Amino acid sequence: MDYLYLEILTNNLSNDEVEVFTTIPSFIALYVYRYLGSPPNVKIKFVPSTLSCEMQLNFTHYLHSQQQKDILREESYTYQAIQDLRLPVYYKNEDIFVAGVCAVCRELVARQQNLEVRRLLGFKESCLLSPSETSVWTKFCEVDIVKALKHLLLCNSLKQNIKEIPVETVRFEKHMNEPVRMHNIYKVARERANQTKSQLNNDIKNTRIMIDCKIPKEELQIEHKFAEGVLFTIADLILYPCLRLIFHFSRNMLENFPLTCSWFAEVDKLEPKCKAVLDELYLYPNVSSVKEGLVSILSIPYCESKSLYKSDPKRYRPRNRVFTAQRDVDATLNKLHTLRLNYNSDCSKTFDKKSIDWQRIEPSHAKSCALPEERLERKRQQLENLANAAISLAEPGNRIIDFCSGTGHLGILLALHLPQCTIILMENKPESLQRAKLRALELKLSNIKFYQCNIDYFKGKFNIGTSLHACGTATDIVLQQCRQAKANFVCCPCCYGSLKSMPHITYPLSKQFRQVLSEKDFMYIAHTADQAHELGTLNCKPEITKQGQLCMDIVDTDRKLQAEEAGYEVILTRLKPEDCTPKNRLLVGFLKKES
Repeated sequence: MDYLYLEILTNNLSNDEVEVFTTIPSFIALYVYRYLGSPPNVKIKFVPSTLSCEMQLNFTHYLHSQQQKDILREESYTYQAIQDLRLPVYYKNEDIFVAGVCAVCRELVARQQNLEVRRLLGFKESCLLSPSETSVWTKFCEVDIVKALKHLLLCNSLKQNIKEIPVETVRFEKHMNEPVRMHNIYKVARERANQTKSQLNNDIKNTRIMIDCKIPKEELQIEHKFAEGVLFTIADLILYPCLRLIFHFSRNMLENFPLTCSWFAEVDKLEPKCKAVLDELYLYPNVSSVKEGLVSILSIPYCESKSLYKSDPKRYRPRNRVFTAQRDVDATLNKLHTLRLNYNSDCSKTFDKKSIDWQRIEPSHAKSCALPEERLERKRQQLENLANAAISLAEPGNRIIDFCSGTGHLGILLALHLPQCTIILMENKPESLQRAKLRALELKLSNIKFYQCNIDYFKGKFNIGTSLHACGTATDIVLQQCRQAKANFVCCPCCYGSLKSMPHITYPLSKQFRQVLSEKDFMYIAHTADQAHELGTLNCKPEITKQGQLCMDIVDTDRKLQAEEAGYEVILTRLKPEDCTPKNRLLVGFLKKES
């Protein structure tokens, strides 16, 4: 049996009635659950919320029935994960906990045996598979549209006027005006063309129409009927209730969005259940609470015309790329020299002690590994350095999170060496986490947990955070999580050139660097750091390689300074032997003990 954990807030009224509220993410998960007909393999558990819940459910009867026992109390939580992760959470019977709206809704669909239901996952079941950290489309469905609806619900509850309709509605309208972009688009175009031809000629024996794959996708005659093109997918299912409610609170505005209006019509025609389930679950506020004069004064914000798909070529115009000229690097280095800091990771403190019997802990993996023996040895050296560093910080009873854990190599090492600690593997790729689970079962580990989610969905407490080659900004998100939890950290960064500011991460990180560098200056250094190849390889000039290594040290010094400003002692050192990876810097941080 699988479980779906949803957040609710109950309010007892004087007439013995109960108001029931939930958050938008939990509402979306509940909506998909009810759309699927309340699958018998999934049981709902309601978790009382300590935060504000925006959406009132037309669900009171449920709480007065035999399901009252499904409202959990804090002392009755079966799993720590329910407190660790932002709800909704989907628990699979493989002891894997899934968080994040899109991932949870995908699991609801993917765990069904009905092939028709599974078609909601789209071509190769890849719809909304990429996490919101890397996919513009997933972020729109999981983060942006939720924020837009939350803002409107808040304004309505406070009786506040709004001046313009959320920009996300404009983005979606523009998106629906873009050409369809899908993996099998030429196959779909051929099938549609031949289907139309056979209907017109009523002769299926005619020669089939062939479409040259050299024809630009923009020129294919495929109508953008649904959110991802020609098929109704889980993306439509997630967006439908959000956009319906946004336009409910922005009444009379829908006529200004003809493509969204057509999309509603297509969804309602194909799946009338979508509107029925929304009306079943959501308790609409009284008409009088929505200000009558509000809508006529709403403006429509400007939004650039572009697809919400990551593959949109408009995102990769040369003018949007960052080119780093040597003169810019030199000018930035001169600014950094004024700080009189030591940018050097060549530290006497290292963590390369040989302490792991690889043949004992990975016998089956070693036999089936596709890596060349030399590369396998280098990977083991990387893991050994990080494991030794984490073990040096650990105490019995600690909770240790291996962020961006992949298939769990580092976390499993820690679980083996620290049997009195709890190790959490956090990874957003389901296939990788499943492989980690199988390896943990093979080694009979009982002190390891599996969380399938983005880093931002973790809100629990822990003592040590680790990450090995978390790409680009992911390393800084890990460090931020560790600082917020006052946890020690062991991080080996990667992909310096992929750093980019986010709403909660801005560069430079430290106060000292911000005194002399702008964000643009810092990115010159970050991009140059990716030229830090091993000396004598890739036909790189030695001076370019040395400059790249210096820039790696500069970026990691900025990280070190930020942690020190938060009360940490930080060691910036290198993995040994240094040729185990070109990205061999290691940050080990621990909170200063109060005197």
